[in-house]
Amino acid sequence: MNIRDATAADAAALDSMIRELAAYEGHTDELAFTVDRLAQALSGDPPRLRALIAEDAVGAVAFVTYTVDYAIWTGADVVRVDDVFVRERARRTGAGTRLMLRIAVLSIAGGMSSRWEIEPANLRAQRFYESLGVEIRDKKVARWNRAAMQAALARKPNARA
Repeated sequence: MNIRDATAADAAALDSMIRELAAYEGHTDELAFTVDRLAQALSGDPPRLRALIAEDAVGAVAFVTYTVDYAIWTGADVVRVDDVFVRERARRTGAGTRLMLRIAVLSIAGGMSSRWEIEPANLRAQRFYESLGVEIRDKKVARWNRAAMQAALARKPNARA
């Protein structure tokens, strides 16, 4: 199995796996990206989106997407993992572990910590991360979609800065 940085040329392979992940989690209705936008995000210096891909002899079997952001509490950059996915045929082969260990290498090399969200019901993922020594903390995640923001602005027109 090979682990490598994804490039814009990998956008179609990532698109396919992201859609598999969304279907697995029951969130296909939330997908709004295109392959072209994904390719653009993976381009640039630095790219807006970074990803690692795991490949076997047949092709791409897993990915982790992440960004590098500034964390005010630590006063330093942090690796924010967005999604981790391993296709069914590659589960229990070490693909997920190898991807996350590469995240550890990248984070340590950059003097960064790493953080991400886990669905509370995804106990399998929690056990996997705990096996790597990850500290899992309870925290509510707030997601403010565009329609809700527009509604809030409509209700409070005088509050605009």
